[in-house]
Amino acid sequence: MKRWLARIAVAMLLVLVVSGIITYTWLYPNRGPKMAIDPHEKGYVEEINGTRVLHLKGSPYEMGYQRGALVKDLLLLSERKIDELLDDAKEHVGLPKTAANLILDTVYALCSPHIPTRYKREMEGVADGSGVDLQLLRRIHVISVVTERGCSAFTAFGKATKNGDLYHGRNFDWITEAGLQDTAILVCCEPDGYHPFASVGYAAFTSVLTGINMEGISISQIGAITNDKQFSGTPLAYILRRILEETDDLDDATEILQNARRTVGYNYVIGDGDAKAARAFETTAHHCAVFTDNDPNETAEYAIPIDDAVFRSDEAMDPTVRSLQNCANAPDLPYGSESYDHRYKGIATDIQENYGQIDDNIALNILKDAAMRKASLHCALYNSTTREIWVAHAGSPELGKDAFAYKQPFVYYDLKKLFSQPHPNAKEKQQP
Repeated sequence: MKRWLARIAVAMLLVLVVSGIITYTWLYPNRGPKMAIDPHEKGYVEEINGTRVLHLKGSPYEMGYQRGALVKDLLLLSERKIDELLDDAKEHVGLPKTAANLILDTVYALCSPHIPTRYKREMEGVADGSGVDLQLLRRIHVISVVTERGCSAFTAFGKATKNGDLYHGRNFDWITEAGLQDTAILVCCEPDGYHPFASVGYAAFTSVLTGINMEGISISQIGAITNDKQFSGTPLAYILRRILEETDDLDDATEILQNARRTVGYNYVIGDGDAKAARAFETTAHHCAVFTDNDPNETAEYAIPIDDAVFRSDEAMDPTVRSLQNCANAPDLPYGSESYDHRYKGIATDIQENYGQIDDNIALNILKDAAMRKASLHCALYNSTTREIWVAHAGSPELGKDAFAYKQPFVYYDLKKLFSQPHPNAKEKQQP
């Protein structure tokens, strides 16, 4: 009997050990090989009006290593900011840091099969170039799956604008207390085999929150909390990056959004500066509704359809998507919510009052008017036709209510110039 009990105990111990190894491997997956990279051969940093512009070029690992080495100080700062954010979570909601990390590690493990390998290799390059923990970078890239945010977006083009160009405004409304704005950069990416694109973001984010490619496709997203969600899918910021890297037009973008394995609820507004057209996408994990300007399917009583303008906040116009939402007073009508009254209706009113006269100055005013008053991390306006961007990031949290992005000066970037200028090392080589 003792012999049998001993055998059972050994078998149980073996099962526990194997289970532990499998769980550990699942939560902390293997990575690809480290490589010797000269970050200055293809990448470089320049300063424009007090902001950092990071130029990346090459394979995924090369671009990651370039980022890690060239803005190492900002990546190490990001590491500290995330750590402080987790400390705040423990203080305010009682969630221990180890538990928060385990949640994010689990979500990443669930999402990992749906994240393209090239993006994983880029994160590995960032870790190797900077010394920042790879597992932290993985966690950062699934925060969008477990957090909520507001945001708003609009496009105006054709008859709505003074020159017919497509203007695309995007408010990224999120907390400023975390100090993420201290790591803000504009990244000009030239990935091997894909479209060049510019990303308005933060040092530790290789995915895209706000950006435009050199084909004139501009992107934006809005949090739209839904009951129809799943944690096994592609995080939205990687879906947005795929759109910038892989699409030439709105049909391409539509195909990616409809076929992606989505996680939680988001609305999207995507513009095409060359076609001078835009579409809105209202999504949950299993539903995707698509709208154009003044769409006849936009029949919700609270909808304000306008020719040559597409805009969104949280509330969906599609009845199925709206029935699954729990944002903007859902399941009731959105009247009286900040999302509808301030952002959606505010944008519509501003467009109607300035119809046919919208230029960059008026578009900037529409953008600033629509930003959330107490959560404005960055604001960006694209002229998607001419490939120009205006960007404002939040100031120091110490400024309090004056720190919000919509109250800050906007910095102008000419993307055609940024992507066509020679690498500074090339200039040095030409000198005798």
